[in-house]
Amino acid sequence: MVVLLVDALGWRLASESPGFATGLVHRRRLETILGFSSGALPTLFTGRTPDQHGRWLMYRRANGSTPFRGFGALALLPARLRGSHRLGSWLRREVERRGVHGYFHLYEVPRELLERFDLPEREDIFAPGSLPMDSLWDTLERRRISWRGWNWRTSEGGNLEALAARAAMGDERLLFCYTADLDALLHRDGSRAGAVRERMARYDGWLSSLAEKAEARGERLWLYLLSDHGMVDVGETRDVMGALQGLAVRWPADYLAFFDSTMARFWWRSPAAREPVVRALNALGGGRWLTREERAAQRTPPDFRAWGEDVFLLDPGVLMVPSFMGRGPLAAMHGYDPAHPDMAALLWSNRPIPESVRHLTDVRAFLESELEALEASA
Repeated sequence: MVVLLVDALGWRLASESPGFATGLVHRRRLETILGFSSGALPTLFTGRTPDQHGRWLMYRRANGSTPFRGFGALALLPARLRGSHRLGSWLRREVERRGVHGYFHLYEVPRELLERFDLPEREDIFAPGSLPMDSLWDTLERRRISWRGWNWRTSEGGNLEALAARAAMGDERLLFCYTADLDALLHRDGSRAGAVRERMARYDGWLSSLAEKAEARGERLWLYLLSDHGMVDVGETRDVMGALQGLAVRWPADYLAFFDSTMARFWWRSPAAREPVVRALNALGGGRWLTREERAAQRTPPDFRAWGEDVFLLDPGVLMVPSFMGRGPLAAMHGYDPAHPDMAALLWSNRPIPESVRHLTDVRAFLESELEALEASA
């Protein structure tokens, strides 16, 4: 079995690309979750939703221990130094030294506010025992299935080359590769860019070559192309932070806020702070406040104190500029309402896929059943 997990390869983008992965004739459109890969990947690997596995966004509010402990003292530095690349690099190394082995980025989060937040992804989520509940990786270890995986820690080109070599010469039952290179290209250039088409052609050629070389050896690989979400081209921007600057209530004195690229999350120090913020963002437009009922329906974690007492979600195609994720505009973004057609993920294979596989939560059970079938056929 060979599983290629391409971050941000949406159903629509892949389906509307002529000649792409034609050997993978069995295809399913997958519903994704509200949020980003920090919640979508644990959903894929555990088969559970964020309200069950407890992961949603990269940052949550700190509650006790945080790898950013003591970073509040950075407020004493001049603003120029707080925003320097050199300091950011040192802070990142310090966070890693404190035991964070998962994926994170400091982005443009104000350095002096970091200690008010936490990183839920402390461990390598591509390894057994790394998630809050049982995962695909734990199944592999429990069943003693030989496998090998590659992810964002090493280059995409090197990973694909190494996987192809193991497919030809190795004895593993499962070879897995996760890549975020397409995600980065889409953010930079948008879905219509030549660089995006070239990268998809590379994946297509790699999959075809892998299958053809296996066939020449008298083998047949079971191939699976998978993604965690799609991507929406950006058409508008909103200055959410700017809309709040002129208010009598200010962050972080009157309320705490975290400005993701598509949503703003708020923790109120008093009810009086909430009303002017709600009014200002309603007037700004380009998004809506999520109700408690909507958040429950989207299966987000129920701990509102951790993830935001209130969330303002931007409309698909609207980007928050600036935000804690970046100061400038991007060509495409995800993290919108999962119902938008461009947000859907995919699972394509040269093996039949049951009709019941329709959501990220269905993928783990399907892959595990395929492993059982592979073992039985050996």
